[in-house]
Amino acid sequence: MARQLSDHFDPSTGPKRVLALDGGGVKGVLSLGMAKAVETELRRRAGDPGLVLSDYYDLIGGTSTGAIVATGLALGLTVDAMIELYLGLGPKVFGRRVGDGNFFRPKYDPRDLRAALEPTLGRRTLGSPDLKTGLAVHMKRIDTGSAWVLTNNPNNPFYEIEDSDKGTVANRKYRLIDLVMASAAAPTFFDEVVINIARDDKDRVIQKGYFVDGAVGANNNPGMQLLLLALVPAYGFKWRGGADNLMMTSIGTGQRRPEIDGNKFQGMAPGFRGIQALRSMIYDTQIQGVMMLQALSDPKRPWPVNSEVGDMAGVVLGQGPLLDYQRIDVMLDRKPKNQHGQPPVRTALEELIDRDLTAKELLGVDELANGTPKNMNLLLDIGLAAGKRFVDAVYPDPRFNLPGWPA
Repeated sequence: MARQLSDHFDPSTGPKRVLALDGGGVKGVLSLGMAKAVETELRRRAGDPGLVLSDYYDLIGGTSTGAIVATGLALGLTVDAMIELYLGLGPKVFGRRVGDGNFFRPKYDPRDLRAALEPTLGRRTLGSPDLKTGLAVHMKRIDTGSAWVLTNNPNNPFYEIEDSDKGTVANRKYRLIDLVMASAAAPTFFDEVVINIARDDKDRVIQKGYFVDGAVGANNNPGMQLLLLALVPAYGFKWRGGADNLMMTSIGTGQRRPEIDGNKFQGMAPGFRGIQALRSMIYDTQIQGVMMLQALSDPKRPWPVNSEVGDMAGVVLGQGPLLDYQRIDVMLDRKPKNQHGQPPVRTALEELIDRDLTAKELLGVDELANGTPKNMNLLLDIGLAAGKRFVDAVYPDPRFNLPGWPA
């Protein structure tokens, strides 16, 4: 049975569950494949084939494509419904380039993305009663240089502005489609999104905010920020920490280090070097988030961080785990060069889906805008296979089962 929205926020109603969803363009369909494993397992436990993730998780947050997925799931949509949305969205949004994405015009028309999302999001606002659970959307306000995270928690100080600040638009009035468009406004791919921030007593706009992808604010992996939302009192949640009180499922969009040949980098124009550096920065902050959250927990299946620290199994900072945390992701291997006279060797990714792929196909699964139907379906297959490696009767931990579920 679905819980009331207030029950999800209320710190006194038992343990809290958080779902964090990374950014990654069309690779959002890969993360949906992994989320499908979670939904399937929770339905089995509950004995309810109609259970959706908004029934279980008390806060669903995401960045960029993760914000799109998070919003759909928080509205009570099934994972299958979101998969269907993405399989249609990829070709519609990324099948037509309108610019070079370099210096003069972004590659894609944001109106195509808005048109793809409007049937699902409509004119709903952050304060909509159609949201079934907590929602957090991460974005970057570029004109003030501040990272924004907006939630539908009524206890947040900006959800409903006091009378003395009535010129400022309350967070609950922002339209969901504007927020997810802002979160997904990746530089070079889409234009920035402009949102009205304040109006005068005659309802004239007196302040605008200019927003780009939340990944630029170091929240492409929103897990750390979601932990802060849950535990820092100023955000209004005031949940309790501890491995018995707070859990987080963190779902990635496939991982590949953004390597580049040094000579090729030196030969790039300065603008292109900046873009490559930005990609590396986003990757670094993403991995650092996983590293910190694993250091604050004791995950059952730790994710490998790097060759220096490994997967940090058994490493817990402080007096004990601050939360129950699990990273669910998959390595997007490149095709190794064939050794002369030796048969080709399958990558771990090919073994995962039991399918041989070309070097071009393996490169394509890590492209943010490769929305071809073939690539989208391949991403989904990878996500479905990867999810089964993490989710079973042991995870999510049964201590976070909802009350009333069969033992």
